[in-house]
Amino acid sequence: MALLAEQKELKKKIYQALRDKALKPDDDFYVDVYNLPDCPDPIEKLREHIELTGIETIQFFSGFRGSGKTTELLRLKQDLEESGYFVVYADALRYINPADEIDITDLLIVLAGAFSDAIEENANVKNKLQHESYWTRIYNYLKNTDLELTEITPKAGVGKTGVASAEMALKVALQTTPSFRRKIQEHLKNRIGALKEEVDLFFEDGVKAIKSALSDETQIVFIFDSLEQIRGSLFNDKAVIESVERVFSQHYKMLKMPYIHVIYTVPPWLKFVMKSPQTRMEVLPCVKHWEKGKARKSHNAGKNKFREIIVKRFGEDGFNTFFGADWNSPNRTQADKLIDLCGGHFRDLLSLLREAVLDTNNFPISDIEIEQAISAVRSTFLPISKEDALLLSEIERTHSSALTSDNTGRLAQLLDTHLVLYFKNGEEWYDIHPLIRQEVNKLVKQIEAEKAKPDSAKTK
Repeated sequence: MALLAEQKELKKKIYQALRDKALKPDDDFYVDVYNLPDCPDPIEKLREHIELTGIETIQFFSGFRGSGKTTELLRLKQDLEESGYFVVYADALRYINPADEIDITDLLIVLAGAFSDAIEENANVKNKLQHESYWTRIYNYLKNTDLELTEITPKAGVGKTGVASAEMALKVALQTTPSFRRKIQEHLKNRIGALKEEVDLFFEDGVKAIKSALSDETQIVFIFDSLEQIRGSLFNDKAVIESVERVFSQHYKMLKMPYIHVIYTVPPWLKFVMKSPQTRMEVLPCVKHWEKGKARKSHNAGKNKFREIIVKRFGEDGFNTFFGADWNSPNRTQADKLIDLCGGHFRDLLSLLREAVLDTNNFPISDIEIEQAISAVRSTFLPISKEDALLLSEIERTHSSALTSDNTGRLAQLLDTHLVLYFKNGEEWYDIHPLIRQEVNKLVKQIEAEKAKPDSAKTK
């Protein structure tokens, strides 16, 4: 039976409401999912550390894809601003290539450049700056160290060789030209201390401008977001991991900025390779929908948060029409089935819901259409290799990360693609995504059966 015109309009409205994007805390769709009794709010811990420490801190923050990391950082930004802090927010992807290795030299340059861009967007602060932008300063600094800047030329589309054009070209080249970054790294490897001094001087000038525009008591927070998306590829993931570990462990002190609270979003796998007591790192866990243990006892507090997410996106009337049940009643089988299979990830819940809306040809949605949606999303997790199946089975059995010195890169990818789930309630524990449990168990049984065969009967 075809949908009526008003039903088609409702379907369109719901589908558009299921777009996956970062939300501000005052957005109608926002749900504070980390306000749970047995899961300390990571954002509250970041904020409290800033408030209790003083005028200068450094913290690491992370979350897996689809965990709502940027949404939660925007909540932190709003909370801090309401408390009188001046918050500078910058997106690292405007300045770096997440598929390449990173070095302390180019990271220091882009940190100061991103801070410069952000504070210049505030007219009151910009008017108080006593010097030119950082991009102009670093361009002149590099020229004064006799570095050949041949990549920044009119031929490359920069225009006439004015400083404004050159500084823009420098910014672009740092992001898009690996050979140029390597040239800078090589040229500055014996001048890192001098570069850090230049960076600190600029940050100090920025702090003075902000305080002059606002008040001497104003404290400043710099959030450098999206740095966690440095992940490399199948061909260079080990080298990228090593470069990130090197920057954040060997050069930790250089990442501190004078008179500023700095929050870096870092890859979540950094917690596996960096064991330093000086490092504060908060990782957004999956929202717990079941308890640790073989029985996986249901955790209703987490599920209720995700029910609230669905109702806000669908609207109460839309929810009742689409699922054929009042959202306050226990008869929410279809909606709860999707919640149970999302693994505590927002993005996976939204994917399941979007597929369900696409597959619906009549209201309320049928069992067959729900299963079609689940099958479509499950297919995006497959196929699973036998090697991964064994690792996933071990994680499921032990609820540990099963980390070894040889599998850091692979474990990082399994977490990043949601095949492995990270939870925290007093202690850290791990599980595998509910959409793949059956496939993993099937593969492990096949492997065990193959091993049990006589050598002469084994397949190649």
